[in-house]
Amino acid sequence: MLHRMSYFTEVDMIKLWKRKTEELEIKEESTVYNEQKEKEMNKRALIKKNEENLLYNLNVRIKDSNNQAESLINIIEVISNRVEEQVKAISEVVNEIGNYSAMAQELSASSNTSYETARETLGIIEEGSKAVYNTIDSMNEIEKSISSVMIEIHELKTATAQIDNILDVIKGIADQTDLLSLNAAIEAARAGEAGRGFAVVANEVKLLAERSTASANDISNIINNINKSVNTTIEAIEKSNEKIKEGSSIAEESNISFSRIEKAIQTMIETMNEINNAISIQTNSLESIVASTDEMSNVSDKAMSMVESALLNTQFTKAALVALEQVVNLLNGVTKELVDETINSEGEMVTIRSNFSEPIFTLDPAMVNSMENMRFLMNIHTGLLTTSDTGDVLPSLAKSWYVEDDNLTWIFNLRNNAKFHNGKIIRAEDIKYCLERVLSPNLKSPNTWFIDYIDGAKEYMENISNEVSGIRIIGENQLAIKLATPFSGFLMFLSQICCAVMDPMELEKGNLVGCGPYRLESANNDLYRLVAFEEYIGGKPYCDIVEIVSGDKNALGNFINNKYDFYVVQGKRELDEIKETKYYKNLKTEELLATFYLGFKIKNTDSQYTSKKVREAIHYAINKKRVVDEMTGGFASEAKCMIPSKLVPSDHISGYNYNPEKARQILKSQNVDLSKPLNILCGQNIHGALRFIEEDLKAIGITCKYHQVSDKEHANSANIYKGYDVYLYGWYADAIEPSSFIEPLFATNSVSNLSGYESEELMRLLKIAKQTSNPIRRMEIYKEIQRIISEDVPCIPLYHPYNGICTQERITNVNLSPLAMIKYDNIIKE
Repeated sequence: MLHRMSYFTEVDMIKLWKRKTEELEIKEESTVYNEQKEKEMNKRALIKKNEENLLYNLNVRIKDSNNQAESLINIIEVISNRVEEQVKAISEVVNEIGNYSAMAQELSASSNTSYETARETLGIIEEGSKAVYNTIDSMNEIEKSISSVMIEIHELKTATAQIDNILDVIKGIADQTDLLSLNAAIEAARAGEAGRGFAVVANEVKLLAERSTASANDISNIINNINKSVNTTIEAIEKSNEKIKEGSSIAEESNISFSRIEKAIQTMIETMNEINNAISIQTNSLESIVASTDEMSNVSDKAMSMVESALLNTQFTKAALVALEQVVNLLNGVTKELVDETINSEGEMVTIRSNFSEPIFTLDPAMVNSMENMRFLMNIHTGLLTTSDTGDVLPSLAKSWYVEDDNLTWIFNLRNNAKFHNGKIIRAEDIKYCLERVLSPNLKSPNTWFIDYIDGAKEYMENISNEVSGIRIIGENQLAIKLATPFSGFLMFLSQICCAVMDPMELEKGNLVGCGPYRLESANNDLYRLVAFEEYIGGKPYCDIVEIVSGDKNALGNFINNKYDFYVVQGKRELDEIKETKYYKNLKTEELLATFYLGFKIKNTDSQYTSKKVREAIHYAINKKRVVDEMTGGFASEAKCMIPSKLVPSDHISGYNYNPEKARQILKSQNVDLSKPLNILCGQNIHGALRFIEEDLKAIGITCKYHQVSDKEHANSANIYKGYDVYLYGWYADAIEPSSFIEPLFATNSVSNLSGYESEELMRLLKIAKQTSNPIRRMEIYKEIQRIISEDVPCIPLYHPYNGICTQERITNVNLSPLAMIKYDNIIKE
């Protein structure tokens, strides 16, 4: 019995074991089923949440598009009015040019007539000049003849004087003869009859003597008269000779005057000929201008047609968006009803985790100037405008905007339902307060250059005024910002995180309450917890919670071990490590608008290594390709210029190709003392690129010496230059705008100008470029700035880095912009 009893007990025990085993299997199956059901419910709840958020965000984007379409319609209407005004102006110009062309033709005809008259006058003057020459020759001949006559007359006068002397002799002889005849008569009388015949002869001799005396007297009188006539003639001839000489002088002066007149008329003819040619060219040009203006008029008419077409298309687009919004609302209602019927549970809070390689230096967006720090804060804060995943401008607190005719005053229309994280409605006065806070001399923000071109900003920054006059409140939901000078990149700069809007009352208490897609719930040590802001004006974030760990030394390993949902891959080591994992096939790579460079401490004028020629030598000595290939593993591109070519083309720059022999020659020509080391200022960790640079410089005889400081001190070392020659730094563009690279790195007195570089020409061109509205002309100016920086060699650009994004299987829509930004509110967990 006992045995029988034992048997039944064993059987019962087997049955009991089987029953319990079956029950256990059923229970396990039930547990697995429940777990699967719970997972399925959670998955459905997540799908429901994503669907709801997607539809809500789609509705927000449609409303934004509707606002932009309306704004575009207004702008196109303004453009239409401007084109119409332009057409009228062109018509008036055509008429004026036509009148001017007719005047030019008349002037050309008058000029031709004047030209011919001048040529005739020149011919007459040439004939007059010949006549004057003939007159002068005749007067010279007359003068010669008169001189000959004067000689003959003087000879005649001499001859008459000789005759007068002879007459005196004759008179003397006659007197003596008369005396002899008297003596003969006396002797004859004494002789009586014997002397009578002698007396007759004596008497005849006496008569002859008397007649000779009388004749001599007559001749003398005649000679005297001749002498008087000769003297009179001589005086007359001398006076005539003087007149002839005066006439000759006058004729000579006339000849000189004629020569001058002739030269002047010849010059006038040449000038008139040039004027004639110029008028002819101008007339042809005017005809071309008239043809061009006619073409402009036709083009303007076509432009007006295109504007009208664009206006109609935009109106159609707006109507389509309104219809689409209605469809989305219907879809939203139907989807919500469908999802509610199929999915009852709300599911768990959606959490994603990631990391930063660097610590978070500040939570104040006005003070941030670190790339990863900016990436973090842009998900907590927003301003009038924001940026997309591609870095382009998007509306945020401002739903629309436009610029007035002065091209200086921008009007921003604000959303009336935008709120801070504490629920307070955002008004125009809050925006004015925050923009002025960035410019405040008390805050000492490193980002004032983003908006210091606003009218009145300089005076406010220098404590001359109590407010920025260019920021004006029009109403609760409308704000005007007037610029001191036109700036093409204004909207791009205004979308930067430093222009974020925070609650002024909380700021006065020391609290940073923003209005972005997430609010900072807690910051414990290196763990930052962000919670989605349900009333964010840009739409609902897909993930409820974002947890960020900063300064994780094993971040990539933790991502591979599934502790992080997405990871930003940087550098060769991380790229090589990720290649060995399943994540590599989905790696999304982006070339960043960034440059890593070796900068020179130019203010250290005591250094032999900071002169321009030596800077060039060091540039030639560095093998950038080796840095890219070996240090980054090809996860970068060689940098020819400081400004990335995606911002400013560099095809026109020859650059400094690797040439160590040329580097040695320059060092030798500059008498560089190679026994002195190159002093390198660096952060707490020596950057990998410096080791490659050290090897390249050693090859040309330069030794390197490192001087390590804290990372913060290194990033703010603009005024640290004594005893240092070079430093290595990386700069990431804040906006897709060339000046966001040029101004901080090379503007005088910029806190980020670590080289201490100064160039008046660069600053002049930068000012012109920022004010130039024509994009082609603006880019030409930026290309010239690119050339100046390349030739001055204040820095040696090494490479433009790539970054990559890796995600876990259920994480999608993680996008890295060219500015290295990631919008957490776009990330979806499936």
